[in-house]
Amino acid sequence: MMLMLSLGFLACLILKEILCILCFTLFFLVYLYYRFKDKRIRILFIFFSLLSCILVYPKEVQQQDTYKITEIKKGYYIGKNRGSKILIQTDLDLKFQDEVKVKHIEPIHTDDNFTLFSFTRYNENKNIRFKTNSVEIIHKSTSFKARLYNYLKSKPNSSVVLSLYYGIHDESIDEIYTMLGYGYMSAYYIVLHVLKRKWDETRIRRILLVFSVLFGHFFVFTLAFTRFVLYQLSTLLFTSKPNQMAFTILCFGMIYPNQVLSISFVCPLLLQLVSYFCTEHKWIVQKMVLLGLMFIYFKKVNLISLLFFNIFRKLYGLIFLFGFIVQDLINLKLPDLTIHYAPRILFIVLFIIFYIQCLKHFKWKYLWICIVPFLEIYCNPFFQVYTLNIGQADCSIIVEPFHKSVVMIDCGQNLYRDNVERIIMPFLENKNIHAIDTLILTHDDFDHNGGYDSLKDKIEIKQVIEDSNQSVHVDYPFYLLLSERESKDINDSSLISYFTYDHLTYLFMGDASKQIEKQLMATYDLKADVIKVGHHGSNTSSDPDFLDSLDCKVALISCGYKNKYGHPSVETLKTLENLHINTLCTSDCGSIAMYSLFHFSFVVTNDGMFGIIWT
Repeated sequence: MMLMLSLGFLACLILKEILCILCFTLFFLVYLYYRFKDKRIRILFIFFSLLSCILVYPKEVQQQDTYKITEIKKGYYIGKNRGSKILIQTDLDLKFQDEVKVKHIEPIHTDDNFTLFSFTRYNENKNIRFKTNSVEIIHKSTSFKARLYNYLKSKPNSSVVLSLYYGIHDESIDEIYTMLGYGYMSAYYIVLHVLKRKWDETRIRRILLVFSVLFGHFFVFTLAFTRFVLYQLSTLLFTSKPNQMAFTILCFGMIYPNQVLSISFVCPLLLQLVSYFCTEHKWIVQKMVLLGLMFIYFKKVNLISLLFFNIFRKLYGLIFLFGFIVQDLINLKLPDLTIHYAPRILFIVLFIIFYIQCLKHFKWKYLWICIVPFLEIYCNPFFQVYTLNIGQADCSIIVEPFHKSVVMIDCGQNLYRDNVERIIMPFLENKNIHAIDTLILTHDDFDHNGGYDSLKDKIEIKQVIEDSNQSVHVDYPFYLLLSERESKDINDSSLISYFTYDHLTYLFMGDASKQIEKQLMATYDLKADVIKVGHHGSNTSSDPDFLDSLDCKVALISCGYKNKYGHPSVETLKTLENLHINTLCTSDCGSIAMYSLFHFSFVVTNDGMFGIIWT
């Protein structure tokens, strides 16, 4: 009963929107009426439902001038003052409980893309929306917590121990072990197993609970560690597994209402439910749950880590216990046998159904879910056009149905980030694109072709086009326009791509100016449903007469957030608005995807916008 109520409360927190919570509450109350006749259960759930509305309601937090360092991450710090948190990026060597004065703050913004980790969204879930790179230390902490961190950090090869003790991610440890807190958890059960041979188990659990709270105080209460401490407490308060899980869910949801979908909470909860309810082939079900969660959360899975998950979990427990002594011997980099896959809604829905059915009764036919990734990747009937969000640069990827061909237009770089390493290659890997049939480099500018040297070393590129007289080797109409033109500069020499699929026509302008647009009007009778406007939306391109002649429905703009050039220009945006052309800009909505299947076409943006394109 309590477990059912806690799962209902968890569902309310996941829904977040007040109206959705109220609708779910009505349906769940009907279920509770037929499942449990006691009206006190329904009253209790109404209380939890109302509580969830309060917990998920956005709260305005007043930003402070001074903050105390409460978390240390790889490349940044988290400062806290009362209910306010801020992300701090600085070259200063800060320690736990150092006090800093913030001189300037700005909203956290990252170049978000489909299938890739969103640092902005990750911090929003932690109620951190602002960052600073301008701080002044006003008090250096000399606390035991700060000195302990300094001691561990000074040790040789300390990165693994810092990862296990503080959750500071290190490349040598598979990320899932850090996020699930398996270092401390495994160490806890090793100690419990040894001590309960001589002393009373309940007494040992009480002592270990006190030790856990002290450990969190002197190190850090990560999400995974907090959940585990709550579970430790539940084992002392309740004897039945369902009540223990219910207590953990309710308490965690009240403490972290916006993070109940984090893998640090979801993965242990699902594995606990399998352990309790699943009666046969438990090992297989656990592996399938881990496989699905790794794909959903990380978009990849290391098969070595998956197959030997329990062994590595215990190994990290031993390192956690004896890390002070054997630091010089630690080298846990696993062999790279990684499968990439970014699940879509079909896989997620089938995974949920598979999980529920396996809790009831496992059947071998449920393993058919393993072919869903293959079907989604290689049997996708949609024509796909992606405009990646890579800052003040350009990269578009065109994928023909069933992975028949892949065309990339430009692979631009930034001075402050390697776009190929950080965005383009991870995106291609998550889409299971292992070769590029044609790479079109529109012109010789760093923000358009700067990533070519890096890209060609990482993926097979069958054809590179740098001249309008070359042909694109695909089986649908794809033309490079205006091979003969009058160009005043390198931008005007940009290759102009014009292609059609499923009765939808696309025009990609590179950095071509208004002069080239006028030459296009004089040479061709062009129509285009979708245009990628020239020169990142600069006012040197996008002539009103040219855009009007195309009869466009959608305009795409690739530019950097708050770029120094002021792209896209107000003039260009006003022109597009006057012509009633729907405009999508990567700096505002992240990466953009367009899909078509026969006469059905639609567009999706990384920030959640969806629109149907009528042709």
